[in-house]
Amino acid sequence: MERLVEYLTGVVESSYEDLAHLVPCGSFLGLFDERPTKRARRTDPRFGSSSAPHQQGLFEFDNSEESCDTITHLTQTAISQGARAVDVLRVVVDAVRSVHDASAVLDIGFRALFEIYQQRLQYHSANRYRVEAAAEQGNNNGGETFGKEYLLLTQLFELHRPRTWVAAVRLMSMVTKSAIGIMYGSAAPDDMGSGTHAASLSEISGLNLLPEGVCRESIRQVWRLLLDSAATEPPQASVLGATRRTRWQIRFEATMELLDSYVGRTEHCVGRPLVSYYMISRELDPGAAVAESGMLTGEMQRIVDLCFGRKRRLGRILLPPDGSWPLISHASRAHTVKHVYDQPGYALVRDSLTLEETQRGASAGRVVADLLYQRAPIDEVFAAMRNHRTMQRKAKAAVANDSYMPNSGEYTANGGEYIANDKYVANGAEADTDAEIERRESSMLLLDAMAQRIEHIVRFIQRQCDFETLLDERKLNANSDATMIVPRKFGYWEHMNEVADQLYYFVLSDTISYTDIHARLYALVFPADSDIHPGSEARKDNSYIWLLLQLLHIEKVAAGPVRADLAGDEDMLEQLLQMYNERQIVSRDAFYLRDLALQATMSHQQASIRDNHGVKFRHPRMAVAMPFAPVLFQLQNEFGQQFKDENYALLQGRDVCAAMKTATVSQIRQYVVPNALYTFLVPARESVAQLQGTATTYLQGGNVGFQLLDFINVGGKHRLLQLIYKMMLAHEQGPQFQFDGRQPSARAGITCVSPHVVDTVYMLLYNAPYSNELMMKEVLEKLRRSDKAMAQGGTRFSAANLRWLYTVYQLMNCRLLRFFKYYAHASHLVHHLRHSLVHVTHRQLYRSLECFALCLVNLQHDVGFLQALMNPAYHGVPLTPHPSALGAIRYSKPKDAWFECAMLARNAAVVIARIETMRGLGDVPGLELDECLDSLAPQPQLWAPAVLRYLPRAVRAYYTRRTPQPSARVSPASVRQLIGARPEHAALLRPGDAAAESALAAFYAAPERQALFLCVVWVLHERQTPPPMAVVRRVLLTFPPLQMSSHTSALLDFIVACETERGTAEPASATMQLLNDFMFRFQLVHHEHVVFALTRGEHDLRTDRMRLLLTRYVLLESPQFSERLDEWHRLDFQGRYWADFEHWKKQDAYLARFPEFFEFEAALEGPLEPAPALSLPVYYENGMVRLLPVLEFALGRMIEAEDRGLLRDVLDRMGILYRLHQVPLTTLMNTLFVYFNAPTLHDAAVVRSLNRALLDMSQQNFSPEFEQFMRGDTDDCTHIDARYVSRIIERIARAIMRHIAPPTKQNLPEIHYREIPNPILLALTECVVELLTWWCLHCAPSSAARLYDSARNGPLIASETEFRAEEQQRRTWAAEWPLAQLLLELIMEPERRPEPGAYAGATYIHSTGLLANVLPDELLAFPIVQHLSRIVLDEPVLKSNSGPKRYFSFVEFARSSQLNADADPDAATRFAATSVFNSFEQNRNHNMANRPNTFLTLLHSVLHYGGIATFNTLSDTIHALATGGELCSDIQLLYLCATVGPILYRLVDHEALYVQILGDLLSSLVQICPRISHLDAECSTDAIEQVMDFFCFVKDQFDPGRSAWRRLAPHIAALPVLLRYQLQCMVDQ
Repeated sequence: MERLVEYLTGVVESSYEDLAHLVPCGSFLGLFDERPTKRARRTDPRFGSSSAPHQQGLFEFDNSEESCDTITHLTQTAISQGARAVDVLRVVVDAVRSVHDASAVLDIGFRALFEIYQQRLQYHSANRYRVEAAAEQGNNNGGETFGKEYLLLTQLFELHRPRTWVAAVRLMSMVTKSAIGIMYGSAAPDDMGSGTHAASLSEISGLNLLPEGVCRESIRQVWRLLLDSAATEPPQASVLGATRRTRWQIRFEATMELLDSYVGRTEHCVGRPLVSYYMISRELDPGAAVAESGMLTGEMQRIVDLCFGRKRRLGRILLPPDGSWPLISHASRAHTVKHVYDQPGYALVRDSLTLEETQRGASAGRVVADLLYQRAPIDEVFAAMRNHRTMQRKAKAAVANDSYMPNSGEYTANGGEYIANDKYVANGAEADTDAEIERRESSMLLLDAMAQRIEHIVRFIQRQCDFETLLDERKLNANSDATMIVPRKFGYWEHMNEVADQLYYFVLSDTISYTDIHARLYALVFPADSDIHPGSEARKDNSYIWLLLQLLHIEKVAAGPVRADLAGDEDMLEQLLQMYNERQIVSRDAFYLRDLALQATMSHQQASIRDNHGVKFRHPRMAVAMPFAPVLFQLQNEFGQQFKDENYALLQGRDVCAAMKTATVSQIRQYVVPNALYTFLVPARESVAQLQGTATTYLQGGNVGFQLLDFINVGGKHRLLQLIYKMMLAHEQGPQFQFDGRQPSARAGITCVSPHVVDTVYMLLYNAPYSNELMMKEVLEKLRRSDKAMAQGGTRFSAANLRWLYTVYQLMNCRLLRFFKYYAHASHLVHHLRHSLVHVTHRQLYRSLECFALCLVNLQHDVGFLQALMNPAYHGVPLTPHPSALGAIRYSKPKDAWFECAMLARNAAVVIARIETMRGLGDVPGLELDECLDSLAPQPQLWAPAVLRYLPRAVRAYYTRRTPQPSARVSPASVRQLIGARPEHAALLRPGDAAAESALAAFYAAPERQALFLCVVWVLHERQTPPPMAVVRRVLLTFPPLQMSSHTSALLDFIVACETERGTAEPASATMQLLNDFMFRFQLVHHEHVVFALTRGEHDLRTDRMRLLLTRYVLLESPQFSERLDEWHRLDFQGRYWADFEHWKKQDAYLARFPEFFEFEAALEGPLEPAPALSLPVYYENGMVRLLPVLEFALGRMIEAEDRGLLRDVLDRMGILYRLHQVPLTTLMNTLFVYFNAPTLHDAAVVRSLNRALLDMSQQNFSPEFEQFMRGDTDDCTHIDARYVSRIIERIARAIMRHIAPPTKQNLPEIHYREIPNPILLALTECVVELLTWWCLHCAPSSAARLYDSARNGPLIASETEFRAEEQQRRTWAAEWPLAQLLLELIMEPERRPEPGAYAGATYIHSTGLLANVLPDELLAFPIVQHLSRIVLDEPVLKSNSGPKRYFSFVEFARSSQLNADADPDAATRFAATSVFNSFEQNRNHNMANRPNTFLTLLHSVLHYGGIATFNTLSDTIHALATGGELCSDIQLLYLCATVGPILYRLVDHEALYVQILGDLLSSLVQICPRISHLDAECSTDAIEQVMDFFCFVKDQFDPGRSAWRRLAPHIAALPVLLRYQLQCMVDQ
């Protein structure tokens, strides 16, 4: 090594000392005639100082051949002596770099390098296996690859050394050609069409001396140096040649030759590429900023434009024709938040599209506007913005990493400036911190969305109202009187209330500033271009002033910008006066709540206005508003006088006029109305009433109507809820009261909160969910901490704490479930009661908690619930007014089971199965379904075949693999023997024996014996020797409450065994009477536990007649339950409970007639031992309410039992209970979805009873056809025609387009009280219910024979083979249903729609995609995906081949550029099917719409909203096309690639499916190539080129891994030679 360095030092010194030989004579140089100026020697420590004397004798220039051989020999010797080859070669390369650029010595150095690299090529070719093995073992000496050595040559490129540059390019070209010759062999490729040269797997994946990554790195370095030289080098022409080429042109041409060698277009290398054209395009494209800056020369600009065009063509394949898919809160799957346009992998091709094409994707502004319109939780809105920002940042980083930055570091682009420190500066201002930038971005997004929404609502109100006709006070409607004018129809104001709540929250939390929203609303009336605009009068509206008035009740707003303005130039006040519309208050549709907003603003800010007497002179427009100010004073006086006289009509707000008066007063004075309302609810005088006894007392106050709470200002709602929470619900000491001006404190004798106060809490939460969410977060955090305290064991809560817990659980269970369903963190709420379910010993509290747990789990509808089960590290949500995110979830199976209660565990398993059926888990990588099911219960659960039949395959497979032994049955003989054999039971036979009683308690203290006790008590009652109930009570009190459902199941199994032992076909009347006594007379078992025990799913009810008869008895025939149900009917509990002023009286009356006992004391009188636990206040719960979630569970088992008579009777008799169900519409949809193939429901009478039981038609807006069916007018489903289907889609499309229209049905509930406040989700749910009902009617004729009939003993579907056969039959039936075909015809042929012009754009298509994924896949999604085969095979535009396209040669391009010829020889060749891959809207706008493009838009809409099941169907469809032998054109194959391109980022997580699809596409390519006559060594086709680019993109951005490519290698090996060589890098890398 030392001798090599010494010799090279001599070579370098010689080049500086002997400049006589300036004209080179070697094979690498000879390009320039000028004599370059002599430059200073380089100083390099390896070659000595530049001033060191030349060491004679080491180097003689005159013998160049010998010198070249000497360098080669010394290099080889150094390597053979153990030096690392890379280090040795680096020394040689550095020496050549140091040689004077004008000396002929340079030629010697390059010839030596060529010889050295030839030797290294031979070495690596002969020893590739040893080299690869050494590299895998980490041996640096023997494991260096040739690629690392090759990259050293790029160090020879220097802009200021033109001779060295050209020599280096030629050297790399020669070395590259040598490597290609070794890799591919010297024989020319065979004819493309012959197919005789079939490459083997070893040929493709064998020797690869120059991997694609190495070549790309060398291209990047060379090209970016060229870019630098294009920007800095002056055009200096050569004197040789007629064209006078500049030095830069010479370097450019030499570089083109190198690029040709990489793509396999040079002599002896034709068809043997090292780098694909797509990768070359990526490396040569410097990015839009440089490409559009004008800094490039003509030749480079044309190269860049060609690369850009190639990426653009690929982008049209990889991105959907229209990606403007709306994000639907609580309906879209998790992956839809991360849009394909935001994916970093697509960023490079997306940026190559035109502006019109990129507009087909989603934007953050649209997502925010959509979510606000859908009333999404604020945390979800901010999460969507964070996701978009994160994905956008990653995409920008990917583009920046792939873009070129000039060495000079400064150039202007797009209004900004890139400076040397890589920091972006906008408009010359320094950028703020990331947090400040994000805050400002969020503020602008929300401000734009809110302004857009406000304007939309105001325009809608203006269309609904008549502001031109003057008000005739003699014809006032019933809503108005002399002092308050309210229009006859004012339902539209609920939209304003909603947007006011959102705006109030954003300003309160400093997300949007008041000055910004004020300026934006003013700009809606007076656009920025002119203060006096021709349309300003029409745009004026007092609604804008009303919205701003809501914000003035925020103290920091009133004391900040508003006070500063009023103390200064009063610009804001002047703008309010200009926005005021004086015509509205005197029109026929005048609304004083809105039209007195300006006057209320003046009154509210009276103290801040300077010189009140002179304000009318400063603002002349005040004169048109102030004449109505006395109305405010009159309302204020009336309100004050009534409150003073204790006349609370205005505070009750039972009629519209009174509610509006109070709401108007609330806008005038800060906190006057909320304080008065609180005093009305919690009076300052002691008027104590009882709830259920002396232990549950409350301060009796008034009852506030829901309309009043709806219309008071947002600040008043916020203030009232704060007062209630602070005084009533936030103290461990119980409710706090303030009498006689003393400090708030607990009051002796008043232990509970008034039921009307609790009602007010839930109404306020529904009224203002945004501004009041912080209180809900605090309550949930308290529950979580209480639950954590429970986990410590032995924690004893105070009486006040127990009452608080019981009150909150009732409130959430019976009134806030709708709120929680759409709460951002609803899936994790199960964490807030996990430990309480195990450790709570208070039985009344446990029953409420158990009911709440059932309802909360039943609410779950998304995979977030499964993620919550596997997230034991959850620690709640931070208590801040700002939105909070849970962060990344690390899945971990919890140590203990979630539910020790069998009923809760089984219910959770059913819910998980429903989520898997309806949503799927394929898009949640890392989440294991088996672990989720494992974590539910301590022991595996046993499910009957009737239940397994309707479980999804994954869940069914889990329970099939883990089938436990049936639970041990308690035989009647063993119980009788136990009673006689164990002396402990003497306490049950001889009362008063204390010792026997102690022994009995000790005997049943063992958990394994507790299930026997109820059986023993049952046997004793059957023997007519009933045990003393006091003893029974004391024993039962020792049993954990959470095990009572299991003990009840054991008792019911025992009863069935007793009846079976007697040999009777039906249960005896004595048995049923005794069961009735156990449930209601003694209340030893709970009614809901008995229902669960009979329908828990462990027994196949199709063949278990005894359990079915018992189920009928406990639900329909039990005398005491029937009596309770009759009383429920008589009291007539209303479904609109928020509007029922008498609800509490009905609840009280029901409990007074049917008191409930929680500690088995129902049959006992007198003092109890032990004394009963603390009595807790009951507000909403009773036996019927607790039965409802269990009845929902049992409903599924009754459908599986295939007993239509029982199901109908239960639904018809008990349907009234669903009036108090919080989510009946969702429950109905879930039931129809899960059991859409159940023969039980395929009957008009049954499905009508199901709909009637769960639906309150007065609260829903269904089609006329469905309402006719519900009335029983028809059982026909033949009305499903094009007109009906189009109305369904148009209804969804209207909601997606945020269309606000007057309700088509009168007296619908207020938006915020509806079960589903999201209008899009509501439309989808109602449409699904309708369509699934029609599906049941459609299947009715063929399903009657599928019902199990015990008389003929069949058919009993019970095996996995039968389950799968039924699934296949279900697909066949679905294909016969006309829905999919009708929708395809309406979409593919818009002119056939009943109203062709309505919603003709992409919204119609995306509405169909949404609908397809909320219906069962077999009914719509699968048929649409399978229609792909018909489009591919039948459409003429796809059956023709694209035109020929010559393989691109960079050298030919450089020559043609000099002659000013067309750079692309195929530029005139047009792609006939271009419009197929264009933007959908672009085609529509230019009359180029076509069926393939339309279907591609529909298909990607379905795939976007769909799950893994839809992908599987797509894979099966592509596989059928690939193996069918019918594909005939390259455009068909390109179309298939376009179906896969936009979902690559999701497919990559499912390797098996991904490889299957890629393999089928390659197989199709193999099938199509022989049918294309243009394929040869010089020419391909336009479509084939794009297909090859597609596969290169797959490898580059969504690489499935080396093992996957190895599996695809046989498909690649079957391709024609040139195409096979182009794809070889996929296996080689």
